Amino acid sequence: MAFNETRVTICGSVASSVTHTKVGTGFSRAKFRLFSAERVWDQEDRTWSDGARMFLTVSCWRMLADNAQASLTKGDPVVVTGRLTIREVEFEGKRQPVVELEATAIGPNLALCTAQPVRTRVGSDAVEARAAPEIVAPRTGELPLVLPGEAERPKEVAEVPF
Repeated sequence: MAFNETRVTICGSVASSVTHTKVGTGFSRAKFRLFSAERVWDQEDRTWSDGARMFLTVSCWRMLADNAQASLTKGDPVVVTGRLTIREVEFEGKRQPVVELEATAIGPNLALCTAQPVRTRVGSDAVEARAAPEIVAPRTGELPLVLPGEAERPKEVAEVPF
């Protein structure tokens, strides 16, 4: 995680089909458009109406990309957490802002749907290669398995298998 990066969580709906590609390094990437609309209660009319609307592009990598492509379809209600970026691009002679969200987690919005999760099982070698880049740091040489003085210390926490 970078210093002062903008981390957000947005509830919305999948607004496009999920595109899934393999990049040059062999990692998976998935992209889709997310739609989010504010719901506003009108006290006089006693009705709900749409307020501010937002579309943004969501991208995700590795195992999250594979699972998003296998699980999401257009119209699904989702909750997306990740790093928000806003950049300007030139389109037809005008500079326009483009809002993008690099997702670190995507899930169904259980306020609007039900879900039955199925865990993705992969071998231990594949987990490191497919994990998010901020979770797994690159290895730079061999690390000692036991730090000096650690062997003499008693274990404070019992290990519980999951």
